[in-house]
Amino acid sequence: MGQGREGEGRFAGPGLGRWLGEAVGGLAFPGDCLVCDGPTGDRLAPVCPECRGELLDASGPSCPRCALPVGPYAGCGWCAGRPLGFDRAVALGPYQGPIRHLCLRLKRREGAWIAPGMADLLVEARGEEIRGLGASAVVPVPLHWRKRWRRRYDQAEALAACLADRLGLPVARPLRRVRATEALWRLGRAERRRLLRGAFRADPRRLGGLPGRPVLLVDDILTTGATCGAAARALKAAGVGPVAVVVLGRAE
Repeated sequence: MGQGREGEGRFAGPGLGRWLGEAVGGLAFPGDCLVCDGPTGDRLAPVCPECRGELLDASGPSCPRCALPVGPYAGCGWCAGRPLGFDRAVALGPYQGPIRHLCLRLKRREGAWIAPGMADLLVEARGEEIRGLGASAVVPVPLHWRKRWRRRYDQAEALAACLADRLGLPVARPLRRVRATEALWRLGRAERRRLLRGAFRADPRRLGGLPGRPVLLVDDILTTGATCGAAARALKAAGVGPVAVVVLGRAE
């Protein structure tokens, strides 16, 4: 890969050990389920066995291109004929209920400790599908440096590092977010795509052996696909690909 094997160890990635240490220091491991408040039986588990089963049940049939839930005999009418930037997408499940609740917890630095558990759920629910993509590395969707400095944390980085560890893949960080954008949650797809055009850039010094090889692009949530699409286009412009997006929640 040309970059060494980043991501060795259970809690891999620069900064992730610090974030987890701060979570421990803040007594953020409750031993209670983050969804129903019942006992988990394991202080490092974010959810109890019953809620874990519910989360795994949420991983039903989905569109292989955009990860929207689809019926067993229905195609996806949302992404058909629509340029996405990435080639495939895999999600744990719909961004609602327990998945939404856990994604919101993961966004905060004190929630870094749940990243390993969420990576475990992703692999248990979608591992065969993810491994079948034949990826050579895991690439997190980066925050702009100012937002990362303000938060002192990056949830996509935390999730990517843990997922890479579970899959036995290196973490690669060739992407930089070179332009900050306003909060996107209230904007539509067209406006998001306009604001994100050129927001990411691949650093040639960090590409290593990635050009011509498939990668997993990891974020916490996929909504309109504008952010992951812009990041995937930056990777492809540098010769990397195919690019498959892996997320926890797919918003409808």
